Amino acid sequence: MKMLMYIVVFVLLFTGCMANKVADSLIQESCKNISKSILVDTIPNFEKDCIESLKANPESQKARNVDDLIMVGMNNAMSQLSNVKTTVEKIIKEKKYKSSLSKKLLEECLKLYSKSAHMLTSGLNYLKKGNLEKAQYEINDADEAPVFCELKFNGDNQQISPVKKENDLLLTMINIPYMLLMEQNL
Repeated sequence: MKMLMYIVVFVLLFTGCMANKVADSLIQESCKNISKSILVDTIPNFEKDCIESLKANPESQKARNVDDLIMVGMNNAMSQLSNVKTTVEKIIKEKKYKSSLSKKLLEECLKLYSKSAHMLTSGLNYLKKGNLEKAQYEINDADEAPVFCELKFNGDNQQISPVKKENDLLLTMINIPYMLLMEQNL
């Protein structure tokens, strides 16, 4: 009986290790493939950030295919969007902006984030229903928030974005599931 328990424990541990290797390999290969796209070649460290963000989410270890990675990527994007939105709200609340114009621009960014949150949620719902084309459009449109927020802080108005790094990462996080979806639809 004791020997049987040892065998069961060994099989479970071995299976768990193999599952992690499968998921890690899938993440590495998928991120490498999508980082070759002209749509993300201007995003610094896209492949590295893709791999790190997917591996950091414990749900990715259950991934057996690209569909699973898309769902993990969507959850990561929604989480990052929530983090950026919270950061901007905190900057406004604590009055850590440099001017009244900066405050106004940050408030406009919050509206963009809300719109993107709606689009990501809609995209996730379309994914769950299997409507990949509509999901793709929603996810693609969601990347407008970090892009247009940063464009508001340009050299012409002498304003510097206090969330540039956060918006850059958000753009990457949104593009991961979008590019995985694009790759799959080719």
